[in-house]
Amino acid sequence: MSSVKMNDCVKMNFDNMEYTNKLKYANECLGICDDLNIEKNRNIVFIYSPPKVGSTTLVSSIRLSAAHKFTVHHIHNEIMLKVLYNITNITVLEIIKYNKFLGKRVYVFDIFRSPIEQKMSSYFENIDTFHFNSPNDVINTTYDVSRVIKRFNKLFPHLPTNDHYKTNYGIISTLPPIFNFEKKYLLHDVNGIKYIKLRLKDSSEWSKILSEILETEILIVNDYETDKKPIKDMYSKFKTAHRIPVNLYKMIENCESLKYYYSTEERQIYLDTWRSKICHEEFTTYTADEFKFYTELTLDNQYMTEIQREHYIDMGCVCLGCSAKRNKMFIQLKNGGQINEKINHEAAKIEYLKDNIKKAPIIIRKIGRPPNKYKAKTILTNTFSLTMGK
Repeated sequence: MSSVKMNDCVKMNFDNMEYTNKLKYANECLGICDDLNIEKNRNIVFIYSPPKVGSTTLVSSIRLSAAHKFTVHHIHNEIMLKVLYNITNITVLEIIKYNKFLGKRVYVFDIFRSPIEQKMSSYFENIDTFHFNSPNDVINTTYDVSRVIKRFNKLFPHLPTNDHYKTNYGIISTLPPIFNFEKKYLLHDVNGIKYIKLRLKDSSEWSKILSEILETEILIVNDYETDKKPIKDMYSKFKTAHRIPVNLYKMIENCESLKYYYSTEERQIYLDTWRSKICHEEFTTYTADEFKFYTELTLDNQYMTEIQREHYIDMGCVCLGCSAKRNKMFIQLKNGGQINEKINHEAAKIEYLKDNIKKAPIIIRKIGRPPNKYKAKTILTNTFSLTMGK
């Protein structure tokens, strides 16, 4: 871990009332509460990463394990701020630094995922709404896999593999020459904000890593995996049939992020795996201008929405119902079980109410008076009201 101070020239002007009001408004839009008397408001985690790197798993895992201790926000970029929250003229990094200015403990996570897999996952994430503008069931049942592979190869150089840790966090000058392969993460403390870089390949060790960093037990629950989505049938066929053209393979050979985040041995194993799947013919991809035209045309034709607001296993609600459901799922996970459901506020509320109806006679007896219909009704009404809260 390294600790550095930013130069005064890059500090934010929190003395400017108009500026701080914008930041306060951004917090309100994001649902970030500034009452520091509550523990979860004092500890805030930003999963600020590119899409399709395992970030949703990170969000749900921290929420499921420690929703009462940490507020967790998942943001990819400023476009997401504008589309989902109507926040403009403020960057993600400004919001992060503002929350530190308010006196909170702030953690910022990014994740590196191997480049070909990230490109594949990114492609399939929007294959229905963007690339083919056709429902998943139609793509699964009527599209030939060769058509899907051809489009992927055309787009290959333009499918993103961004590295927020190096390009968005403003801490590039503090990075060590090599990744910490012993700890399997990077942690930089810059002006009291902890910036952490994980690798998806180490997800089996994330529980230990996150528990150490956040100083509370974190269990990992896999969330939002492509092979469990409606497009899974085509995704399975694609992975079986796809062979990487030799010129696209060479792009990955020269990937600087792969060289940095993977050891020499790890990189060699990864490249060898894909070398066995090479198609020894070059493939002509879209040029930058062709990709720009492709994007503009696709957006003009688009009729399906890409916005997904509630795709997490755990949305972070801390009402009594959701908290009780979270506790059950945490125990199930800790005992080696699998999580195959989401925490739905309405369903959790009803489940909690039913559980407490069963316990009502016990609760009433503990009051020390004979149970009566009026008191039972009052207790159950109060219980129901409490579950309504967020």
